[in-house]
Amino acid sequence: MNRLRCLFSILFLLLSAFSFSQQGFLFVKKGFHKKRIYTEGDMIQVRLENGNYRNGMITLLRNDTIFINGQPVYRPLITEVLLKRKPNKPLPDIKTLLLIGGGAALVTAGLTLSKQAKFEDALVAGLVIGYGPLLVKHFGSRLMRSFIRRKFRIGKKFHLQVLDFYLPQTRLKSF
Repeated sequence: MNRLRCLFSILFLLLSAFSFSQQGFLFVKKGFHKKRIYTEGDMIQVRLENGNYRNGMITLLRNDTIFINGQPVYRPLITEVLLKRKPNKPLPDIKTLLLIGGGAALVTAGLTLSKQAKFEDALVAGLVIGYGPLLVKHFGSRLMRSFIRRKFRIGKKFHLQVLDFYLPQTRLKSF
């Protein structure tokens, strides 16, 4: 019985060393619907009322204050939450473009020699087959980037809510 009690005590001490408390949440809401959820440790970029930008890691969420890299930012002073954008993907390199051109020439030659199409029609078909997917991907991604949200404007439509789970610190009273 003594060994079992000792085992449970050691197990309890080890598990309590690895347990963590609940972290705080920062919600970007539109009405009652949550559009974005940030927790402590997430990267964020905000714009303040005076036009300054703060970006970095959320280190603490307490009351109505957001600590970004240890610097406090009062929640009502935030006017925009900026979203991270992915960089544009460049077009393929010259070697790939030359290989696609070679493939288009082979398609043109094959269609012309087999007499399935005239040379002009075969040339257009080869170029469309080779370079068409690249152009669709490039211009399609440009078009989609114009519709993607870049920021949440805090005010009329969106608002911030800080949910923290920290217990208030009580001061010890002297005797």
